[in-house]
Amino acid sequence: MKFEKITVFGGASRTINEKFYAQGFKLGEIIAQKGMTLIFGIGDNGMMGQVFRGALSQGAPIRGITTKELLELQCEDKSLFKEGEIEIVPDLFVRKFMMFHDGDAITVLPGGWGTMDEFAEFSVTIQTKLIQKKPLIFVNLDGFYNPLKEQLRVMRENGCIDDSRLDFVGFVDQVEDVLPLAEKIAKKLEKEESERLEKEVDAMKKKVNV
Repeated sequence: MKFEKITVFGGASRTINEKFYAQGFKLGEIIAQKGMTLIFGIGDNGMMGQVFRGALSQGAPIRGITTKELLELQCEDKSLFKEGEIEIVPDLFVRKFMMFHDGDAITVLPGGWGTMDEFAEFSVTIQTKLIQKKPLIFVNLDGFYNPLKEQLRVMRENGCIDDSRLDFVGFVDQVEDVLPLAEKIAKKLEKEESERLEKEVDAMKKKVNV
């Protein structure tokens, strides 16, 4: 399976711990080296700035989707972006939906409230069948997302979510493992969808024969 576009979520604040920066830059490089387009919410600082700079250093196509207000908040040097790389949309809902829909896989780096909102809404958008399932990969740098892994376990054990709401989610400890895991999850989801369709066809055939 070949991914063409990768959506990346992560913090765009200057205050994010710089120990994560090298992995953010590396992810951008990997996206470029694989010939993929980086889709992100615009930002020249924090993790978003590092991913952007990594992708830019290797000549990756860039697609930044944001609102007018967020562009002012998260991008200090707009001259870094070429014409056509920044796409202004009306509101946050449209921004997030386009990022969810257009990426072949979603990668999540360390971030704050905005990042949490993005991956949570992505999961709900799948649950409500507004988009098809696609890999959601958390880059668990230095155990950053260990509390989330534990929370998902607790939610599952208490019946708040089940395996069908977790089968598109994965965690890796370094960015080099993002694409291999995303490809593995995508193949599994493709197989599950094929099996589901086969069952539907069989059920329809039985109904017709009756």
